[in-house]
Amino acid sequence: MFRKYSLCLSLLLSGCAPLAVGGVGSLGMSAVEDRGLSGVTSDQILRMKLNVELSNELSDFTGITLTVYKGRVLLTGVAGSEQVKADAVRIVKNDPDVVEVIDGMNVQGEDGFSEYTRDGWITTKLKTALYADEDVIAPNYLVTTFDKVIYIFGTAETPSEMKKVIETAYDITGVKRVVNLIEVKKESPK
Repeated sequence: MFRKYSLCLSLLLSGCAPLAVGGVGSLGMSAVEDRGLSGVTSDQILRMKLNVELSNELSDFTGITLTVYKGRVLLTGVAGSEQVKADAVRIVKNDPDVVEVIDGMNVQGEDGFSEYTRDGWITTKLKTALYADEDVIAPNYLVTTFDKVIYIFGTAETPSEMKKVIETAYDITGVKRVVNLIEVKKESPK
């Protein structure tokens, strides 16, 4: 099992972490994020490990996407069958590094290309609005949209910032539901 993760480890140790983790641009954004570069790296390593576990245990999980934030795993996309969907959730839940599993998957035949395009547009529109808002620390939010449902991970500085992010998401045309996975930063004692 160690050999499967040795590539990830060697990339991180060789200085190629930015490319392995998502490109040079994401390195700078990771440093600004509340979870920091080490938190982003830990989540990316967990995502890669889970992808290996899923590919070893499932006959086909190509339609399933994993989003990891502070050990919380969101499964979205289209599973080939109800059994594949259930098995994917079970496999991810059984990993000791997983804190929580959020199942946002559909079963094959329920979505088409136009739905994926629409979901990408919704995500882009929300990210743009968050970066344009001076009262929101946009790099602290990870947004994924699937089947007109927006999933928002992140850390808000205040409850009012969290409320603003959620309200902005609901203001986007075509959004069916917003799943709030945002934590509020704890106030420091005075």
